[in-house]
Amino acid sequence: MSHFRHEDAEQYDQRISFVLPGHELLHQSSAALLATLLPDDARILVVGAGTGADVLALHRQNPSWHFTCVEPLEAMLEQARAKTAHIVNLHFHLGFLAELPPTEPFDAVLCQLVSHFIPERAAKGELLAQIAARLKPQGWLVQTDVVESDEMPALTQFALAKGMPPEAAPRIAQRFAEDIHPLSAEDFERLAGENGFAVRKHYFRSLTVSGWLLQRQN
Repeated sequence: MSHFRHEDAEQYDQRISFVLPGHELLHQSSAALLATLLPDDARILVVGAGTGADVLALHRQNPSWHFTCVEPLEAMLEQARAKTAHIVNLHFHLGFLAELPPTEPFDAVLCQLVSHFIPERAAKGELLAQIAARLKPQGWLVQTDVVESDEMPALTQFALAKGMPPEAAPRIAQRFAEDIHPLSAEDFERLAGENGFAVRKHYFRSLTVSGWLLQRQN
């Protein structure tokens, strides 16, 4: 089941700018990092396509790449389709990664701001294993998640300075408490190792969020 509702999709782009410092930079940095690693004909899988920010940044970085985007919430996918209508080499799949029909293995996968919605550590590991199964040997995974930290008060101050209405602050704190299930950065790296990945770079950090470049090991 998706952790987002239809109304969440309508307001997602505005809300994410409040609760993720450097949101646009995250997507741009991820695309630039992959540009140093992938050929021009690379096939890239985006797990949790959201409203299309990842694929837009990737396409701007290299229009020759080919994209498959998986997203379980139809309202999110509708927005992503509208924003990316100009991209020809793009396929969308409504559903979860486990439901994606078999394909040729991918050169890289992006899984940004997805795994922290999964409560159980074992289920987070299963997602990593599913991603590894979709990658070429030595293929790349860019993964970003909310991690355990004491930075929620600072994040609230950031959001208020960005223009979030003060009355929204308790709702954001409640949503984090109820819907976000973070691991520590150290435990995520252990989990990645348990499911076939080596950490190559800890490439992104902002309040409450960390991003890694991982490589499949078999």
